[in-house]
Amino acid sequence: MISFEGKWYDGKTSAAEEAVCIVYDNGALRIERISDGGLIMTRPHFDIDITPRLANTQRYLLFPKGEKFETADNEAVDRIETRFAQATWRKVIYKLESHWRYVLAALVALLFILWAGMSFGIPWLAKTIAYRLPPSMLHFAGHQTLDFLDRSIFEPSELDEKTRKRLLEHFQSVLAVHTAYDLEIMFRNGGKIGPNAFALPSGAIVFTDEMIQIAEHDDELSAVLLHEIGHIVHRHGMRTLIQDSILGFVLLAMTGDVSGSSELFLGLPVLLTELAYSRNFEKEADAYALTAMHDHGISPVRFASLMRRIEDQRPGASGVSSEKWINYISTHPLTEERLKDFE
Repeated sequence: MISFEGKWYDGKTSAAEEAVCIVYDNGALRIERISDGGLIMTRPHFDIDITPRLANTQRYLLFPKGEKFETADNEAVDRIETRFAQATWRKVIYKLESHWRYVLAALVALLFILWAGMSFGIPWLAKTIAYRLPPSMLHFAGHQTLDFLDRSIFEPSELDEKTRKRLLEHFQSVLAVHTAYDLEIMFRNGGKIGPNAFALPSGAIVFTDEMIQIAEHDDELSAVLLHEIGHIVHRHGMRTLIQDSILGFVLLAMTGDVSGSSELFLGLPVLLTELAYSRNFEKEADAYALTAMHDHGISPVRFASLMRRIEDQRPGASGVSSEKWINYISTHPLTEERLKDFE
């Protein structure tokens, strides 16, 4: 016979009664009130469910009509489960979580899965989705982005008509072989953004006036154009948006409600992961640009020369004020390894 104390719930109200559960050797079960020894329930054989053990939390004996018996005597419940309940895989959970070696192994496995998912799974999924999006979605995303930039950052371009016409004619040979991507060249005054160029998912490529002014040869701008086309061809804009969304959703699902201080911890992994994604995207766009420059007879040195000139404009560079504009390098991370490929 196995006897243990706990609380009885009748399944109709939230009231609990202090009770004792007695399980006889033949499987018969009896529940009595502790206060007066009165009978609450009897069953001729053990045909009830037992919740799985998790550390030392309360266990429940669940009866067919919604009644339940709650107890903290896990040892007694384990003996009952061994003798009368059908073996289930759920017992394995307690065995695993009660041994630190298994817990450590599970933690290592979880961290590996998270790392693999963020490094390979999410980028692969984002790429798969991005390449299956209809053109209407790409145009919507591009127009929304440009509208935001026009309202918050950009000013109308101050380039004269002669310069615009010259550049568009110079770009024509590049645009002519990319008609499938619905490319459109736009000019804006970048203000604090400074010398920059953006590729939008819709196929629009924006050059700031400052980028035009800092270039010493139109082929330098053609090199930048090819790099930006590389972003469009590989749909980096949409992939970034999808990656951020998936990663944010995964972190939200793991941590629960995003509020207050939790936003800080959610934002940091997103930022770090996004930086890694950006580096990979830049390499991919570089590779595309290098091949295309060869096809168009543009020296890759043109790209490197412009990048180094922009690098000299960065805050902290010799003779450059810390209030100097944010430039192309801020959104297109520059490394010596990248420039060596072009030089």
